[in-house]
Amino acid sequence: MTDTPNEPASSPEPQAAASSTPSKPKKDPRKESIWEVYYPFNANEDKDAVPVASFPMIIYFWPSLVAFLTCGLIQMFGEAGVQSVTLGWWATAALAFNLMIIVTDLDQKKFIIVALLLVMGGLGLYIGRLKGWAVIGDVGHWIAGLQISYSTHAYLAIGLVLLFFFCIGITQPRLNYWRLEPNEFVHYIQPWGRDQSVPRLGSTVSREVPDVLELILTFGGGTLVIKREGQVVARIEHVPFLGKRMKSIERLLGVTRVRNT
Repeated sequence: MTDTPNEPASSPEPQAAASSTPSKPKKDPRKESIWEVYYPFNANEDKDAVPVASFPMIIYFWPSLVAFLTCGLIQMFGEAGVQSVTLGWWATAALAFNLMIIVTDLDQKKFIIVALLLVMGGLGLYIGRLKGWAVIGDVGHWIAGLQISYSTHAYLAIGLVLLFFFCIGITQPRLNYWRLEPNEFVHYIQPWGRDQSVPRLGSTVSREVPDVLELILTFGGGTLVIKREGQVVARIEHVPFLGKRMKSIERLLGVTRVRNT
C-alpha cells in the first residue's frame, strides 16, 4: 500500500462560475479624423484608417516666421527708435538656415560633415582674429563688425508675408490627402472626392528621411513611399510627425513590412 495524499474534492460551483464569466468584447477601431493630417492623435490605438498628406516646403520656414515676428515685437516694445544688432543677427541667421534647407539635402553622413566644417570654420575665424592672421583675421574682423539691423516695420512686414504663405500652405493638406485603409490606399482631392485608389494587396509602405534638418523641423517627419510590385506609385513628401504616424500605420496594415531609410 502506498501512502498517497487524498486531494480534496473540488467544488463544482467555482468552475461553473469561472466558465460562465463572459469574455470582454474586442474594442472597435477608433474612427479617424481628417484633422489627423496635421497631428496623429492616439497613434497607439487601433484605427480604421490613417489620413496622411504631403505638405508644401513653406512649413520648414516656421523658424524664420517666429524669428521675424518675435524680433519685431521685441523691438516695437523696446526703446523707441533703437534697432538691435543682436535681433538682426538672430533673424538673419534663421532666414539663412531656412534657405540652406531648401538648397541642400543632407543625409546623416553629409549632416555630420557639414556640422564639422562649420565648427572648424568658426574656430578658424576666431583663432585667426586672435592671432592676427592676414586673410582669416580680416574676414573675422569684417564679419564681427557687421551691424545687421532691421526696422520694426521690416521685421513685421517680412514676418506677416511668411505668415500669409504659411497659412495658405497648411490649408492644402486638408484638401489633398491620402487615406490609408486596410484594403486600399485612396487619394482624395476635395471637393471632387476620390482621385486614385491603390489596392492594399501587393503594396508596401516605407518611410524615407532624405534630409536630417527636415526631419528635425517637422518633428520626426519624412517621406512616405507607397510601392506596388516594386514600382513606386505614390510619394507623400514633407509629412510632419511621420515617425509617430508609422505606429498607427503599422497597426493598421499588420503584416505590411515598414522600412526606415
